[in-house]
Amino acid sequence: MGTTKTPVLWTTGAPGAGKSTTAWGLYTRVLESGGNVAYVDIDQLGLIGPPPGGGDASHAIKAANLLRVLEILRSRGARQLVVSGVVDPENGVERSFEGSDFVLTLVRLTCDRDELRSRFLERGSPLEALPDLFAVADAYDRTGFGEEMDTTGQRPDETVEALFQRCFVAAGPVRRPDRPVEPQPGPVTVVTGPTAVGKSTAAWSVLRDFWQRETPVAYVDLAQFGFVHPGPDPAAEAAILAAVWRGYREAGARQLLVVAREFGPEHRQVFEEVTVVHLDADAATLTERVRRRAEGESALLAGDELRGAPPGVRDRVAARAVTEAARMRQARTDRVVLDTSGQKPDETAAALLAVMAQ
Repeated sequence: MGTTKTPVLWTTGAPGAGKSTTAWGLYTRVLESGGNVAYVDIDQLGLIGPPPGGGDASHAIKAANLLRVLEILRSRGARQLVVSGVVDPENGVERSFEGSDFVLTLVRLTCDRDELRSRFLERGSPLEALPDLFAVADAYDRTGFGEEMDTTGQRPDETVEALFQRCFVAAGPVRRPDRPVEPQPGPVTVVTGPTAVGKSTAAWSVLRDFWQRETPVAYVDLAQFGFVHPGPDPAAEAAILAAVWRGYREAGARQLLVVAREFGPEHRQVFEEVTVVHLDADAATLTERVRRRAEGESALLAGDELRGAPPGVRDRVAARAVTEAARMRQARTDRVVLDTSGQKPDETAAALLAVMAQ
């Protein structure tokens, strides 16, 4: 008897079409229904630079890393995999799945141009990027890969509900890996710290600096590897981290920059050598940074609890961040601690870069 293939539902489309919102909604619906499910944002699997600028190189890197990640999630016991993100507008992605243990449903979300323009601008994208947006939408329409789903006039929850009928909702046991992750070579720098301390902002600034200097560096946000249910699962995060770093090295990366709220022993075992830089801040600074995050001063990522959050939620998150910071100060791990209280983002980035240059 052949091996049962694991279903992968992938939402794609032009920027603003709703692919990430829809995929996250599907993941949440399957989770709430008790399914063993995982979610992957394809954009998180191609953060290597200097940026190839899109095209075949970028799409090939993402596709190779995605199959590595999906296989880990499948072996863990995932019964439904949800993916979001762009695919090669000329070639699609179906051929990457040929001969694999997955059955792919690729859904290309579309809407009329007026609505696409509105969605694109409402999420904060620049007006001058509209010609490029429409060029991508035209390319997707021309090649016509995947199953088209017209979402014109639909609310996000309506799109999610329509596609949820295509999902496979099934519980199942979580399987642990038979052997530990093989330690990967460095150099690797991990930036840790409490919620909203500014880890991603500082690390991303440093990453851009490396890219501008033509230094081949890859970037990972560990939180984006944690969307599994049942979970959380540090062992799965560690396995994915190792697999993606192998993929980035194969693509030419010589250094890795990781952002993680906390970096536990499961994660440390992934690397032969690692430098941990911990960002700290006082209560007033953390509270202010939570406010700025809520008002949209950072990139919107899957699972973001702060973007657009009302004051009550902000207050709870700020209190939690202050508690996290106090607890993390007591840690007795090998790390470099940077006090970022009262600093501007560029000051924190400069301090982080200085540590990495040592």
